[in-house]
Amino acid sequence: MEMPLASTLDVPAGQFVFREGEAGQAMFIVESGAIELLIAARGAEPVAVLGPGEFFGEMAMLTDLPRFTSARARGTARLLRIERTELSDLLRQNAAIGECMLRMLSARHRNSEQRLTEAMAEIARLRGPAAKPAAAPKPAKAPPPAAVEAPAPTSIGVEAAAPAAPVPPSSERCLLRHAGGESFPLDPAVAEFLIGRPDPAAGIRPEIDLSGLDATRSLSRRHAKLVRQGRLYFVREETSTVNGTFVNGTRVTTGNDVPIKPGDTLRFGAVEVLFTAA
Repeated sequence: MEMPLASTLDVPAGQFVFREGEAGQAMFIVESGAIELLIAARGAEPVAVLGPGEFFGEMAMLTDLPRFTSARARGTARLLRIERTELSDLLRQNAAIGECMLRMLSARHRNSEQRLTEAMAEIARLRGPAAKPAAAPKPAKAPPPAAVEAPAPTSIGVEAAAPAAPVPPSSERCLLRHAGGESFPLDPAVAEFLIGRPDPAAGIRPEIDLSGLDATRSLSRRHAKLVRQGRLYFVREETSTVNGTFVNGTRVTTGNDVPIKPGDTLRFGAVEVLFTAA
């Protein structure tokens, strides 16, 4: 699918696409390569690294505010540049691009809320209730050696009052296995895995691409997601799915998180795989 209203921009490694504080009248979609986003107040380390299919620069373009970050090519990168005056026509011609943008913005918001929640929990854990100061010894008589050597009981109270740390990601590696021998490992550090078939023009690149097993083209571009919450996994069918998602032969309801466990059979359209521990 062509996007005639988007111009192509090749950026050499290390070159800035724009800098923090500049005005912005365009946004960009990464076609190939990687783009680093940097904020001066946070030092030289990038706050995010974007790959093919991801977009950036939309905030300044839509709000008329200065650029919040600087964008720099990590290696040679090719971008699609979309001017503000072209965005409406582009979305009318290709609704999938607008849907993709909304999904990415929602995911960014969700990740920001999750990081904020984790940070607040860590701050609360580090603060805890302050330890009670030890009583001053009586000036007339020194305390007996046993009292001096005994540990202060308040340290135990501080330790016990600290809230529990957030549940860490699962260290168990799971995967999807097809009867033909193909397998799709699930990185335990990743919270969501899109399942479907790719559409580079719309920026859709699923983490689990089952198109090679789908001879009848029964998969939707954004067919379903595997979602990890702590040590548990769930299947969630996307709204654009046509041919259904099934867990152990039962069709799931669109938008609902259905829990799965190792040994369950999952079917996406006509493609059936086994969810199992590696």
